[in-house]
Amino acid sequence: METSAIEQKEVAQIICYTDPYGTWCWGSEPILGKIKEVYGHQVRISYRMGGLVEDITTFADPGNAIGGENWYRQVADHWVEASSRHGMPVDEQVFFDIKDDWKSTYLASIAFKAAQVQGEELGNRYLRALRVAASAQRKAIHRLDIQLELASEIGLDLGRFQKDIESGAAQKAFQEDLQECRAKGARGFPSYSIRNSRGQEMMLGGYTSFKTFETWLDELSGGQLIKKELALELAQAHEYITRNGKVAPKEISTVFDVTLEEAGQFLENLVEKEILQKNKAGNGYLYSISESSSMCDPAIGSCG
Repeated sequence: METSAIEQKEVAQIICYTDPYGTWCWGSEPILGKIKEVYGHQVRISYRMGGLVEDITTFADPGNAIGGENWYRQVADHWVEASSRHGMPVDEQVFFDIKDDWKSTYLASIAFKAAQVQGEELGNRYLRALRVAASAQRKAIHRLDIQLELASEIGLDLGRFQKDIESGAAQKAFQEDLQECRAKGARGFPSYSIRNSRGQEMMLGGYTSFKTFETWLDELSGGQLIKKELALELAQAHEYITRNGKVAPKEISTVFDVTLEEAGQFLENLVEKEILQKNKAGNGYLYSISESSSMCDPAIGSCG
């Protein structure tokens, strides 16, 4: 299917209730990435912050054995266990690094709202950067210096970004997100609201497969959605990785519907050709476009 056919009017919207630190939110990135690739602009994906942890000193999650003074060890163990299931890389050591000055996911959520003020697409890119940094790069995204570093990387107006955080404007927007989450009954993250142009809505909770999204999107759109056919070849993969910055093998596997082994071999082949660069990320790796890739022609699969 031609790209122009995908980039038609919006047919449906997915609102994702989420948190920058949620490991199952990070684990859902491959699925949301596939939705974007398959449906393009026909399905708008937007994000609301759910406030996973207001104060870790009083937080309790008995289902995942989290709570008490050893919370950082417990959360680290939870991330490792979740990673073994969702397949995205994590560096759980970040919680040992930040255990003395971290108490809440709220500061990172407020930083996202400050980015979102500058445009939904920039906000979405910033949320992705927060997830990558916290989950796989061992960065303390609750700290302003790290937030500014990530904001600079994606091209935000740094002065406006910092002003919106310090003035309380971003915090006000975050509180509005919390109210919406509560009104929707979204208490676990991720949760999703899928809506069509007629106002019909379906709520989904937890880690949700692409097939489930596909079923409900087809239902709510009345079969109007045009699906792009994806193939694991250089041009499409190069475009996808360029848009996302840093990607994990699980994302390539999910988006292009190949085995994890096939995705890994494909990525390693591009590393050997110096089209991609590979960086250790906790218990896995992230791949990004190499600086020399400007010499490559993805359309014909050559690199000069």
